[in-house]
Amino acid sequence: MSEQQDSSQDLIGTLIQSLQTGKSVDEEKESYGEEYIAQLKSACHNFLKKDAFQVGQLVKWKENLKNRTIPYKNQPAIVVETLAEPVVSNEEESGSPYFRETLDIILGILVDDDTFLTFYYDSRRFEAY
Repeated sequence: MSEQQDSSQDLIGTLIQSLQTGKSVDEEKESYGEEYIAQLKSACHNFLKKDAFQVGQLVKWKENLKNRTIPYKNQPAIVVETLAEPVVSNEEESGSPYFRETLDIILGILVDDDTFLTFYYDSRRFEAY
């Protein structure tokens, strides 16, 4: 059996167990290891460290801070505009990761058939490419 099949079987077993016990998979975990804690602290530090970007500069997602589908993980995006007055996301659900997200940078990427599109993002999630 391949490693991927083993992993899938482990996941299926965990899901079945959580259905039988009535507890979610997340509730099953009682403690988190040092690796998780280090990654959490690193992600927070990176998020709080805000870089100053210039129009025309290439950027990419910071490690563990990608919260949108595009650009892809290591895909470069180009800074089209930095906003003096950020747009605050109007996502209404407070449980959403986009709730009141501060969108202060417009980035351009090439998608599908090499079409240039622009999107608003939180610049704290990006670093120089």
